[in-house]
Amino acid sequence: MNLEVATLKLCDHCLGRLFGMRGHGLTNSERGRSIRVLYAMENNIDVNSLYPERCELCGGIFERLDSYAKYITQRLQDFEFDTFMIGSRFPLEILDKEKKLQEKYGKDGESISREFNRELGKRVAALAGKEGGTEDPDITVIVDTRYDSLEVEVKPLLIYGRYRKLVRGIPQTKWPSGKYKESVEDIIANEAMKLSGGEAHALHGMGREDIDARMLGNGRPFILEIKRPRRRKIDLRVLQEEVNKSEKVEIFALRFAERGEIVTLKSAEPKKRYRVGILVDTSEKELKDALASLKGKIKQRTPIRVRHRRADKIRVREIYNIKLIGREGDAWVVEVLAQSGTYIKELMHGDKGRTVPSLAEKLGKDVSVKFLDVIEILDKN
Repeated sequence: MNLEVATLKLCDHCLGRLFGMRGHGLTNSERGRSIRVLYAMENNIDVNSLYPERCELCGGIFERLDSYAKYITQRLQDFEFDTFMIGSRFPLEILDKEKKLQEKYGKDGESISREFNRELGKRVAALAGKEGGTEDPDITVIVDTRYDSLEVEVKPLLIYGRYRKLVRGIPQTKWPSGKYKESVEDIIANEAMKLSGGEAHALHGMGREDIDARMLGNGRPFILEIKRPRRRKIDLRVLQEEVNKSEKVEIFALRFAERGEIVTLKSAEPKKRYRVGILVDTSEKELKDALASLKGKIKQRTPIRVRHRRADKIRVREIYNIKLIGREGDAWVVEVLAQSGTYIKELMHGDKGRTVPSLAEKLGKDVSVKFLDVIEILDKN
């Protein structure tokens, strides 16, 4: 090592960081101080004479670590968290200058952002009594040294559960047009927001039922995402109790979830069991025979009712089982076990020939749907 580096107008942190990959068990500040001490001893000079008034690389930012730590800790007081991570942004001129210095003096250095994040993280951890530097932190703090500002990124609170929709006429999620005053999401999230102090929410479901259909039986799996929660350790039993006071939605099987589960949930394609009430002028035997003939593959062109928001194409779906259950008033009640993505209403009335075959086609008669319920989702959970 050329000890002449001790004469560079750098602070101990920036000087020692040029050799950050050498000498285990030392901080960069200790490396920088050691280099200066050795140079002073070799040249018989006062080591303090080697210190510049201001570091020409970092501008003295490492002298402000304690102030940053106090300010960050104060900003985080409003949030409940166990783990955190520190990130930073530095001006390009500092990064370019550091790169040139490290290339000149041996390429054994460490980046300024890495040291800054680590040393600041140690101080915040000590003040806040929390664990820093984890891969999936509850909170990430970004220090933008260019503008001396902070960004606080809060990990969303994710709650897995299953819901039953007990009434017809409400959508799963909020409609942008405001056509529907409430949704399944609203009913669940309003209580979760009260408990968590979150700022916004989103509901991710394993598919969705029609607005005029009920979701009964074993319920539909969902993950509720609460954004920027101030409280993370909420009592899920209380959440369930409060939501279930509603006469419209029930939730159960609640637990906390991880981000990766959203992708798994939304990509799942489980079989689904339905009960559908239909109006058709036919005999029981004729209806049973027609239903039996629908088992197997069908082709469904995107229904008229949804083609304004979905690609107009033909999808092949499978009907695993279909049978007559009985009657409810003037309606025949049919139970269907079908592949995920099957349009059950269109399977009944044919959608003007867009679903082939359909019950209407098999009977040669008009069929109308009076009601539809999802009664089982055959997922793995």
